[in-house]
Amino acid sequence: MSLRPAPLPHNAADVADIVADALRSGDHLEIRGGGSKAQIGAPRVSAILETAGISGVIDYDPAELVLTVRAGTPLAEIEALLGSQG
Repeated sequence: MSLRPAPLPHNAADVADIVADALRSGDHLEIRGGGSKAQIGAPRVSAILETAGISGVIDYDPAELVLTVRAGTPLAEIEALLGSQG
């Protein structure tokens, strides 16, 4: 396994390419959001697929209590949005 850092994806197509490349090369991927729990658990030998580049609100309907966000959207951003709507 030739471990190298995964590039930062910016959309679903980028993620698909990164996963396909890892599959072809036999690399393992660790999918990571904010990384706040990265030190928990057994040590891992894997390329890190950061989701920070894939962030933002896709849909928000406060009346229906429905919120859809992209994988890398920081919790603070979500909390601020929800707080602004009470």
